[in-house]
Amino acid sequence: MHLPLAIILVAAGVLAPTVSRADPVAPEDAAAIRAVIDRQTDAWNRHDMDAFVADTTADVDWVNVVGMHWEGRETVRRAHATLHKGLFARSRMLPPDTLELREIAPNVVVAVLQNHIEGAGPRPSGEPYPSGGNILTLVLVKTDAGWRIAHAHNTTINRDAAAHDPARTP
Repeated sequence: MHLPLAIILVAAGVLAPTVSRADPVAPEDAAAIRAVIDRQTDAWNRHDMDAFVADTTADVDWVNVVGMHWEGRETVRRAHATLHKGLFARSRMLPPDTLELREIAPNVVVAVLQNHIEGAGPRPSGEPYPSGGNILTLVLVKTDAGWRIAHAHNTTINRDAAAHDPARTP
């Protein structure tokens, strides 16, 4: 079964997941996933986009902070390489502030992390790159080659809006 279809079927309840929201990720899997995230951070900081996409699936989907949807490892690599010649040429990604891992099906983990990028250049509009940080959601799958990123969605944190988050207000 094609992985995205499997994820959709699990989410729709067609396939009964064997884990619940509270099921922890095995310590060895959590360590391997953290290593994937550490390698991505290191690759970003070296501006090595070949290394940045090395832990993705060939058919990875990537949605960036402004809603661009890139499909496939080579597209993700090429788009990031272009951005690292301009906007992110002098940027540095800090290690994640937070990292939450949740197994949603056997060999499928959702990672939610908060990170910050320093030193980014101005946006094409001339506005500064947002300094509030990003929330990155990754769907990782365990393959014979190890954990791989199958989907990523990155969202800029708006600190003003976050201060009034209705889910966090009593």
